[in-house]
Amino acid sequence: MAKKKRLKIALIGYGAISQMLFDVFREKKPAIDIVGILVRKGRAKAVQKKVGRKAVVVETLKALLKLEPDVVVEAASQQAVRDWGETILRKGFDFMVIATGAYGDPKLWKTHIKAAEKSGARLRLPSGAIAGLDGLLAMRLGKLERVKYTSIKPPHAWTGTPAETEFDLPSIKEPTVIFRGSPADAGRLYPKNANLAVTVALCGAGLKRTEIELVADPTLPPGTNASRLEVTSDSGEMTMHRLGRAMPDNPKTGVLTALTMADDLMKIVRSSDW
Repeated sequence: MAKKKRLKIALIGYGAISQMLFDVFREKKPAIDIVGILVRKGRAKAVQKKVGRKAVVVETLKALLKLEPDVVVEAASQQAVRDWGETILRKGFDFMVIATGAYGDPKLWKTHIKAAEKSGARLRLPSGAIAGLDGLLAMRLGKLERVKYTSIKPPHAWTGTPAETEFDLPSIKEPTVIFRGSPADAGRLYPKNANLAVTVALCGAGLKRTEIELVADPTLPPGTNASRLEVTSDSGEMTMHRLGRAMPDNPKTGVLTALTMADDLMKIVRSSDW
């Protein structure tokens, strides 16, 4: 029997998410190799020192793609999606995107879909720190009447966002809606907090028919954030609540975000067509 090959992945960015992927793969030992990491100019030497010989650290997309990964995993920012996504897909590399807020721009979404279709590459959108997307995807085969996604984080997680100028975040004493609007606006205005707003829209009723609320909640248990997905359709109703642990060094991002990315990559390895 031929030996099953290992999945080669390349990371864009080396922050909390990428570091957790290294940790998960080291512990679970799936047939996955992180072959390369793309970082900003001037950071390669420092990151290479941290990862040792585990992966090659590069500063250009061209150098990353020369490593011939099976999947390029974005773990950086919406800007990384905009800068490099089309090239990655056009050249035939699968592209996993977590900063889906970039796709609040319908033109970019269509461009990436077209590039993937033309090359045969796959654009992979992990579920991120949310549950219930499988149900939403099924329910949209019928008639979706209402889809609402609420992201709930402690007040300090909203620092560095428009909420900081509109609210006195340290003084908030009860759950407070800091944003109510469209997925595209949520992803654009809160690029490090609200990418999942666009993921929900793409999996369900679309950018124009999905309701989004962002909430600053000081009553959350320390070190956590939460979300709620509410769906009404002709097939029934669904409400999903999630309370999860935030990244220790990044309260804007949940631990589950990295875990769903790892799980999706491990599913590729387990799939019969790999």
